[in-house]
Amino acid sequence: MPRRPGRWLVRVGTACFLVGMVFVGIVFLPFFAGSSAQPALAAVGTMLGPLGFLLVLLGIGRQAAANNRAAREASAPSP
Repeated sequence: MPRRPGRWLVRVGTACFLVGMVFVGIVFLPFFAGSSAQPALAAVGTMLGPLGFLLVLLGIGRQAAANNRAAREASAPSP
């Protein structure tokens, strides 16, 4: 199996993003129920969304760089 750089960043970033979105739902749920109380831990957990998004972007960037490098090596004239 070939090694794919950035793949684990995409997986971890996706998981962080999804967990962060669950926390966003938890933060907004009390407002829909008529209460203004916010769970403090859930407010901190919402930071996982942007962190996960950043990790996914970094992973995609690493994959693109590896693909470009492989394409350059494949198209390079052999001596």
